[in-house]
Amino acid sequence: MTALDEVSLGVILLILGGVCTGVQGPMNGRLAISTAGSFSAFLSFALGFWPLLIYFLADTKGGKTVDWPEAARNAPGYAWLGGVFGGIFVLILTLVIHRRGASITNGIIVVTQLIISVVIDQAGAFDTTQRDCTGLRGGGLACMIVGIALVTLF
Repeated sequence: MTALDEVSLGVILLILGGVCTGVQGPMNGRLAISTAGSFSAFLSFALGFWPLLIYFLADTKGGKTVDWPEAARNAPGYAWLGGVFGGIFVLILTLVIHRRGASITNGIIVVTQLIISVVIDQAGAFDTTQRDCTGLRGGGLACMIVGIALVTLF
């Protein structure tokens, strides 16, 4: 068991990730106003590359603990494409956030992520644990949809 398996550390890291996501959009959006949306999104990934590289090198002893041929054989093709969706996400966020506002933009993103996540869980897609969409889960989604509608309209 690793430190990340501890529930409290995992929750703290997820909250930190939410904070990072919440402030990243307005920061990138502001840079896009002064430069261009495409440059702002590019710079976001270029700067984000460095902490990821440092963590990767520390976590894998410079890449030595990864069996690259095995990884190439066993990981399905779609598993290598997550960064493409991340790049599209950052670009869209950068272009939209200053036109719609942080709360509406992030609210729609969060609700959409939850809807897609419930669909993925229901199907067990991408080798995730299959979880049925129960009435309570569906009700929770409905509450989130109503919540973002209220934030958007008022």
